[in-house]
Amino acid sequence: MLILNEEKYAKDLYDGKNQDVKSIMAKIRYVTRYLVHSEHKNNDDTYKETVKWLKIRHNNFDESSYSSVISDAIKSAPKYPFYIIDNIKITRSELEIISSLDNLRAEKILFILLCMAKQQSMSNGFTDGLVKYSITELCKMARVSVPADDREYILYEIVQRGLLGYPKKNNTQCLIVNFINTDEVVLELDEVDCQELAYVYLNWKNDGKGYTKCQRCNRWMKQSKTKPRKYCEECARESHLESKRLSEQRRRDKIRGQNPTQQND
Repeated sequence: MLILNEEKYAKDLYDGKNQDVKSIMAKIRYVTRYLVHSEHKNNDDTYKETVKWLKIRHNNFDESSYSSVISDAIKSAPKYPFYIIDNIKITRSELEIISSLDNLRAEKILFILLCMAKQQSMSNGFTDGLVKYSITELCKMARVSVPADDREYILYEIVQRGLLGYPKKNNTQCLIVNFINTDEVVLELDEVDCQELAYVYLNWKNDGKGYTKCQRCNRWMKQSKTKPRKYCEECARESHLESKRLSEQRRRDKIRGQNPTQQND
């Protein structure tokens, strides 16, 4: 997913709501920045709170192995304030260029790269369509499941079409998106949209057919062809558990109503 409101993302992580971050190094960076910028903790308190948080939230955390990492993150935290991006705007010509590839895997990957380039221009100050990426994360966001060699081949084919390029300084983790335009805006992507960018693109490509938003969390999801879905998988589980809890509560209330003497026990 792309992060638009970094402070909210860090707070959700700190509150235990965000399970996307797996790397302990990333966790340390986000938590220390959150405590410094949002909670206005001093260095000593930030260190103590970070260690306390990691002992609860990260399995098998060993303070002795990460004390210097935490201290370094605290020292650098003031240099990196949180960024907040209102939305990412995608234009009609950009979408038409992407769809001209006539290869769904390549189209989704290129759409993700376009969104990443626009996000990084606002968050990192990158210019001229420069985008830093991880091929694994890129394919995950694009919902493209192919062998490792095929991933690079898809990128190579897009480069051959002139839609992507390489920076002058040879960096295998960076590309340049060559078709960023400023014409008619068709899509304005918010924080929720950026959780499922592949579905956002497919919804546009299919004229709004086959994809919908969860009625609880508003996240994009693929619609069932046989039975329309109201909720995404996560919200469906939560809804099912809530129904079970309510059913159990009604059953208990009914039993207590049939045996009023139990209320005085």
